[in-house]
Amino acid sequence: MYSMKFKTIITLVLSLTISQAMFADKVEPPKDAVAFRGNHYKAFLDTNSTWWEAKFACDDIGGELVVISTAQENEFVRRMAKENLIWLGGTDEFEEGKWTWDNGDAFKFKNWDKEQPSAASGHNFLILSGKTGKWADTTDFSGKVKGYVCEWKGTAPKDAGPKDADLKGPKG
Repeated sequence: MYSMKFKTIITLVLSLTISQAMFADKVEPPKDAVAFRGNHYKAFLDTNSTWWEAKFACDDIGGELVVISTAQENEFVRRMAKENLIWLGGTDEFEEGKWTWDNGDAFKFKNWDKEQPSAASGHNFLILSGKTGKWADTTDFSGKVKGYVCEWKGTAPKDAGPKDADLKGPKG
């Protein structure tokens, strides 16, 4: 009887320890982050950050530079960007022409502007136009990029945010 209670207590302690370890690095998004389809997002505009500065800024607050996987998410992020060019979490810095998301997600959805990506040497970082929602590649130090959006995956209800019918992008 004593060993049964002891085993139960040990099992409970181990379960709690494992649970704490699994969620120890889970960071809550900022209170003013906006929920959309399972994730939270926060725009940082008028920053003049390089891509690397934006990436590290998101990392520092427990998020990641935004990764876009659907047309609806692209439109949601475009609206957050307002009229600005913003950094997205995509790069071909490690192999020219091979675009990857910084967090390792598959690079499936694409929304390139005409004649993009340019494949110009040194144009290794992905930007989104807040005016059109289209993507382009640019240099890390272009000075044209005025912000970024951080994302916290898995922190919001799956049905949060506007419905598909409310996410129609600009014409053009």
